[in-house]
Amino acid sequence: MSKIWYSVQVWSGLEEKVKEEVEKLLEKAGIKDKIEKIFVPPPKEIECVFSPEKQVVQKFYSGYFLIFGELDEEIKEEIKKIEGVLDIVGGDRVYIFRTDEVEKLISQLVVEEIKPKPRYQFMQGDRVRITEGPFANFIGIVDEVKPDKGKVKVLVSIFGRETPVEIEFAYLQKI
Repeated sequence: MSKIWYSVQVWSGLEEKVKEEVEKLLEKAGIKDKIEKIFVPPPKEIECVFSPEKQVVQKFYSGYFLIFGELDEEIKEEIKKIEGVLDIVGGDRVYIFRTDEVEKLISQLVVEEIKPKPRYQFMQGDRVRITEGPFANFIGIVDEVKPDKGKVKVLVSIFGRETPVEIEFAYLQKI
């Protein structure tokens, strides 16, 4: 049997804990050498600054981690018995994970983790100037901040009417 990629589906937020339990199980069974890698996708952090500083963390592929190795049916069943594990996918003809695809995914996720985290400081009621796009140089008032999307809803005056416009953080300047 050759080594292949498996995806372990777990309860969201328990990826690291279940990974440790799987490692203990493999060591106890004496087959740790059959597993080459266990990869938990890293969290992507988006940091936004408000009046009280707040950090929002988003996970890539929340609820999954990857195993590269040889797993027989008996070990798969033992892994499925671990609290928090929902299913194991891979190893049959329907769910084949190609090594090159998985390595590309892993490299993208690791690069994402290294990128600097943007810091923005917008609150509801702030006066802002739009710096780019079709509304460049318009001045408006922040109506809603959407840190998960990296956008702000700004009310700008167009022909004497307040009009909501959704703008990315990068295209706004606080006045």
